[in-house]
Order: sequence, then C-alpha cells, then structure tokens
Amino acid sequence: MAEAARALVKPRVVVVMDDPLAKVLEVVLQHGRYESRVATEPAKVLELLREPVPHIVLIDLDAYPGLLRLCQDGAAADLSTLVFTRRRETALKLRAFEEGADDILRIPFLVSEIVARLYAVTRRTHGIEVPLSPRLRLDSIEIDLIEDRLHVDGLDPITLTLTESTILYLLAANAGSVVDREDIITSVWDGIVQVESNAVPHRGSSRLFRERDIAGGISGRTPDAT
Repeated sequence: MAEAARALVKPRVVVVMDDPLAKVLEVVLQHGRYESRVATEPAKVLELLREPVPHIVLIDLDAYPGLLRLCQDGAAADLSTLVFTRRRETALKLRAFEEGADDILRIPFLVSEIVARLYAVTRRTHGIEVPLSPRLRLDSIEIDLIEDRLHVDGLDPITLTLTESTILYLLAANAGSVVDREDIITSVWDGIVQVESNAVPHRGSSRLFRERDIAGGISGRTPDAT
C-alpha cells in the first residue's frame, strides 16, 4: 500500500537559479512529472522549503553560493540538494559536499544527465520512481534523451556538443521570450571564464545558430513526453 502511494506522488522541487536557465530546468521537470517552483530571494526560498516540503532543491552554486547552506539549515532532514556549477576546482566541489550537496552537475550540460541524476536521487532517497520518457518534445523539436540527439521534423538527427546543447535548451525553453547573447553568456559561463560578446555567433553564421532558427519557431507550449 505504501509503495503504491509513493508511486502516485509527484516529487516537489525548488529551483534556485535565474532565467533563462531556470526555464530549462522547469521544462525538464515538467517532462519528468515533477512539481517545480522557482525562487532566488533567500526569504522566498526558505518559505518554499516549509510547506509543502520539497523533496529536492536545485541550486546555481555560482550565482547563489550562500543559499546552499541556508537550504540545509532551513530544510527537512531528507531534503536532497543538487547544485550546478561552471567551475572545475576540486576544492569548490569538496566544500559543496561539506555544506550538504548530494550531487554536483556541470554547466554546460546535457538534459539526459539532469534527468538521470534526478531519477536516481528521487528513487534512492525518497522511494519515488519517476516515469522515464525517452524523448522530450517541444513543438517541432524532439530531444532524444538516450542518444543525446536532436530530432527536428523533416530534418536528419543532429548531434550537438555540450555547449551547443545547453544554448539550444536555453533558446527552446524560453521560446517567445528574448534571449540575447549576454543572457546566454551569463547562463553558460557566468564570468567564470572570459567570453567576449562576439564569441557567441550571429544568426546564420554557424551550425548552432541554424538550430537556433529552428528553436525560434517553437510556440512555447508545455513539453510533451513521448
């Protein structure tokens, strides 16, 4: 009986990061049938940790380093914390684990990696088995989570690099909103490395931004699991 009840539970997730990156996480969470809420102000984050109590919190560690410890101090004992960082220093990762992080994910990232980490921590820590749908669809764009390939109606499958994938996710998840190059640079690199604004190419000047033209046609509907 208890197992059946857990199977019906939608894992609750608090996302502590800014748009347009937060929108990507919201799309991924909707795909996995999670309930998500977004906050970055410390008082609001603490409020969301209280009622209803979340199962997982996702934190942009580079943008909000102080909120990791805050979440641990103000949360239930079984809260799972996954942090995202663009940095590679071992010392930073060790400090994050010392402050209560359960897992660390790199930016840039693949959606499939986020799906897998969420699935693992939700099942292991909370006994909730989230349905795994192998493809995430946004209008004419479909992401194959198994092969990490992009399928676009009428075109051959596309394989992208980590950075290309992350940028495309940003554009697709924020369809209908303006995502300029400064937004992309901040979301993917956030000052961790020096990136000139002209390092992100203009429309039509690269393979990625031909994909951006495709992403620009998305209507912004809630993603479908197929």
